[in-house]
Amino acid sequence: MPLALFILIVMGVLALTISRTATQTQNSGIQEFTNIQAFYAAESGAQRGMQALFLANATRQATDSACAAMAINNNFAGVNGLKICTVVVGCSCLYQNGSACTPGAAANYLPNSAVGVTKSFYTINSEGACGQDHFRANRRIQVGAYREQE
Repeated sequence: MPLALFILIVMGVLALTISRTATQTQNSGIQEFTNIQAFYAAESGAQRGMQALFLANATRQATDSACAAMAINNNFAGVNGLKICTVVVGCSCLYQNGSACTPGAAANYLPNSAVGVTKSFYTINSEGACGQDHFRANRRIQVGAYREQE
């Protein structure tokens, strides 16, 4: 009788341990997949930010203005693989001398201006978020670019 009771208890503990291990393995797989999705959402947002910054802007002043106005908030509802994801993209701009870009000041864009500013440096920050509750993941990507005087 004591041997049977001992075997029953040991087998119960072993079954419980195996069950918990299987659950933790499944949860870590889900979390890893969500992390990957968040990374790709952030990367897609950064690419979208670069497109908004450079594609339709012919001059450095227009690019500076696009950077100052950039506020991309997107969800990927129609995109397979990223349906549970969102992305927020912003941009900051600095001149080569370290001061903040002021697209309204035309003197900063003349070839021989007294200010001597011929380059603008852009930093695009993209944050992707996927999942919900304890399976939520956030990833940030920062991309840099610059544009010289035309």
